[in-house]
Amino acid sequence: MTSSPPAIYLFAGDALTEGLYGESFVDRLDPALHQAWGGTAVNAGRAGDTVQSLLNRIEGLLREYQPEWVILAVGGNDVWLPWLSRHSLGWWLWLQYRRTLRGQRPTTDLDQFAAAYRALVDRVQQAGAGVVACTASPLGEQLASPPNRQLAGVNGAIKQVAAERHLPLADVWQAFVGELAVLPRPSRYKPGEWLSVWLDRGRLRSRTPDQVSRRRRLRLTFDGIHLNSRGADLWAVTVLAALAHAQGDAPPFVPGS
Repeated sequence: MTSSPPAIYLFAGDALTEGLYGESFVDRLDPALHQAWGGTAVNAGRAGDTVQSLLNRIEGLLREYQPEWVILAVGGNDVWLPWLSRHSLGWWLWLQYRRTLRGQRPTTDLDQFAAAYRALVDRVQQAGAGVVACTASPLGEQLASPPNRQLAGVNGAIKQVAAERHLPLADVWQAFVGELAVLPRPSRYKPGEWLSVWLDRGRLRSRTPDQVSRRRRLRLTFDGIHLNSRGADLWAVTVLAALAHAQGDAPPFVPGS
């Protein structure tokens, strides 16, 4: 008797999902998925993805992997990319290139964002897969910053769609707020100039994300956006709890413990 193939848990999102820069929360989840439900994680993250660019490529991912569950982790770039392009000519030029190459066009209007997110959910459900909606984690560790105030609106739209469609919600934003709000003096560091981000990529060849984050007094990220080990563990635990609730199980072991 041949065994059935493992259930596929498809993680569709941006650079935090891809995990190319910083620590990967998807890597932390894979052993737990296998242990709890005999599943395997497929990482379909792509740096720079927005809700619209993910919508444009989701059908190809669904055909290729035929997942049982899709974990949607998108929304941060719909705020972050416009903010960067207003503050740096280098980023503005880079973003024009990415729009042309990959269609990574931010959706800044909240009603339009919610409509695109609904369409994304619809396409996944029409393919027969379950959906976990993830709120986006903060853009810089100062929660009252202008980008984070705007991101709160995007996360509100994600929560609204999740409630309308009765989706399990991994509220990563709230998990991060719980860690950051108690800090007496959260770090003000966040990437700005295009050159500084490219220099960080060089730094990560000789230092770990945790080492960089300690120098910058960052708690959950190494640059305000991309994850250190603590941030990746928090993402993983939050997503795992949502999946366990949706499947009627207690959460399996906690990544990083």
